[in-house]
Amino acid sequence: MARRFVAPLTDSEQQTLSSAYHHGEKRALRRRAHAILLSDQGHTINQIAEILQVRRDAVSRWLKQWEASGLDGLIDKPRSGRTPVLDENDHQRLKELVAEQPHQIRSLQARFQEETGKTVSTVTLRRALKKNDFSFKRIRHSLKARRDEADFRNTQGLLKALHQREDQGEHELYYFDESGFSQSSSVPYAWSPVGKPCEVTAYSHSRRLNVLGFLSRTGKLVYHTATEPVTTETVIDAFDHFVDQKDPDTFAVVVLDNASMHRSKAFKRKMIEWMSHRVYLIYLSAYSPELNLIEILWRQMKYAWLPLSAYLSFDHLCHGVHRLLDGYGNEHTINFE
Repeated sequence: MARRFVAPLTDSEQQTLSSAYHHGEKRALRRRAHAILLSDQGHTINQIAEILQVRRDAVSRWLKQWEASGLDGLIDKPRSGRTPVLDENDHQRLKELVAEQPHQIRSLQARFQEETGKTVSTVTLRRALKKNDFSFKRIRHSLKARRDEADFRNTQGLLKALHQREDQGEHELYYFDESGFSQSSSVPYAWSPVGKPCEVTAYSHSRRLNVLGFLSRTGKLVYHTATEPVTTETVIDAFDHFVDQKDPDTFAVVVLDNASMHRSKAFKRKMIEWMSHRVYLIYLSAYSPELNLIEILWRQMKYAWLPLSAYLSFDHLCHGVHRLLDGYGNEHTINFE
């Protein structure tokens, strides 16, 4: 039996098929274009079928379609398919209903069925919502509704100016905040075999290691820890420690939030003393935690850097936290750019 090949391809046909093979939108078109190119190179139908892992009659059909219609013969024609269950009005109503009940898919399903008379599965509803650019994510706690937007924008502009001056060497800029670590804290996500999730012991009560940190964008970190509850006196001790280790000839700006400990009379009296040591404090606008860059450090430590072994005991936790803090800038760092 004579072997069958496509007619020799012209340069233009080779370029067209090569483009379809490398950049075709659908896998079927890319595979068919590849088959024609292989045939032009002298591969038999059996060889092409083996290379592409398809049936011999499929390759033979592709060759015939190419010879009859060129590249158009290799492209799948539109199919009528089943009439969509949801029309444009249904999609619009879904958007309105999900705005009212964004976390209750079954309630949404019941209301939609009651209003339209259409029985639609929750799977179909989720698919329709995704098609309309909705996603299902955990609801976030937010303070945005409570803040003064104009004050927030002004603070953003001030921080930008402080960054520029720091880049020019006029001062050092630090972000200050407190955070707590305990064995009952939220543990990170982790990969595990299906049906065998990673587990750590659950603690209803745990001692707490409080960390008070000063973080710069240039990789400097100064911190103070305490196992007792954080009070104004604890914060003052942390600032005194920061002032003591700072280069006395360097002007430092410290950004902090509006916690009550940072606004107390005792704390404000100390601010005058710290200014004499070239340390100046700037308060963030209220309810703007995202402007405090050290918040990124706390998240990284809790959800990415701390090993699961740190939760075995409070001593392990303290050791793990101190190791991360001491190694910041070398073992771990954050690129704020």
